[in-house]
Amino acid sequence: MRGAWIGLRRVLFAAGLALLGSLPGHGQELTLYTEENPPLNFSRDDQLTGFSTEIIRTLSVRTGDPVRIELGPWTRGYAKAQSEANAGVFTTARIPVREAAFQWVGPLTQTLTRFYVRKGSALRITSLEAARAQRLVLPRQWYSYEYLQGQGFDNLYTVTSAETMMQMFRQGRADVLAASDIALPGLLSMVGMSPDEVEAQFVFLRHESYLALSPQTDPAVVRRWQAALDGLKRDGGFAMSYRRWFASPSVPPRLLEVAP
Repeated sequence: MRGAWIGLRRVLFAAGLALLGSLPGHGQELTLYTEENPPLNFSRDDQLTGFSTEIIRTLSVRTGDPVRIELGPWTRGYAKAQSEANAGVFTTARIPVREAAFQWVGPLTQTLTRFYVRKGSALRITSLEAARAQRLVLPRQWYSYEYLQGQGFDNLYTVTSAETMMQMFRQGRADVLAASDIALPGLLSMVGMSPDEVEAQFVFLRHESYLALSPQTDPAVVRRWQAALDGLKRDGGFAMSYRRWFASPSVPPRLLEVAP
């Protein structure tokens, strides 16, 4: 009987550990990197906030996988998210050149990226070819940099941050700005500019943005996070967050699609 009791205790102990591991806060800890990119992810009063940040934290609770979010330069976070296990970066454009570099959870946003010039400028950018004649300033490893580089652009001048890019644009050291419709207001505000000080030009990219997890992360974690996001979309939580952060009362239908 004593042997049977010891065996039963061992079974119960193992079952208890399994249950503990399935409870919120006892899953796989993830380190997620992000940058200042309002309204998706940014700091306010020393706190990280934004639409994507809100979604990420909700998914962390639903999956039971705690997250540590680090705000910093995009190039550093992007590199770490490709080389570290249980790491990721958000909010990340999913474009063909990046497809094999990450495992993807999303989509979170849908974006148009275009060229902008300062209001009153004589420049007109009506095609990619027209943009090749202009000096473009972009942070290295931004999706727009990677996309244009893949299109054979050799007029790309790289900087270390979005703020440096915007300072150069404001000072006239770059005549053309490449930015998404979502990010534009926040980028301009970095240097005291407003949207009415620029003119929209050619749209060169339509894309969706995701949470990108490293190749070394367990695929089961990726599936768990995608399932949690799909659940958030089914129960209306995603749409509620979207309307809090964006002026549009309706969510783009593509963002509400879920796996069958």
